Amino acid sequence: MEGKGEPIMLHSSNNKEERNKKLKVKAIKLENDWNEAIKSGLNKESVFRIVGLESELEAEKLRKIREQVEVLSLKYNFPTKNDVANIAKLLIQIEDKIDRLEGQLQEGTSSSGQTPESERNMVKVILEDMAERQAIVSSLLGHDEKIVRSIVSDLDG
Repeated sequence: MEGKGEPIMLHSSNNKEERNKKLKVKAIKLENDWNEAIKSGLNKESVFRIVGLESELEAEKLRKIREQVEVLSLKYNFPTKNDVANIAKLLIQIEDKIDRLEGQLQEGTSSSGQTPESERNMVKVILEDMAERQAIVSSLLGHDEKIVRSIVSDLDG
């Protein structure tokens, strides 16, 4: 009986392999058919028009939301993304200005013979003046003017 069972097993495994190959071919054909159907459905001009209109509507919604955020930020006094970006730019400008001032002080101290301690004190005084008076120091080369803002009281706001 063992002799008869072996050929059946070989035949059944060949049958499975053949069935798997046919199934694989059908699956590939079905996948290709679906891909073609999707491509032909998406490559229509009407689909592009609909998607274009939807994207314009979404863009308009986003613009309105941004405007509402701006209004709310003024009313409730919280920073917007643009406010944070502007502060970051100002910080970079301040750092650049401090670097230039330090360079000018180093040039001045080397020619005038000031000590590093007096140089540090001068930088400290300038920075304190900027912080206390809310001074804006011009970042233009050759212009070291200072615009001092008045301190806003609680009654003004």
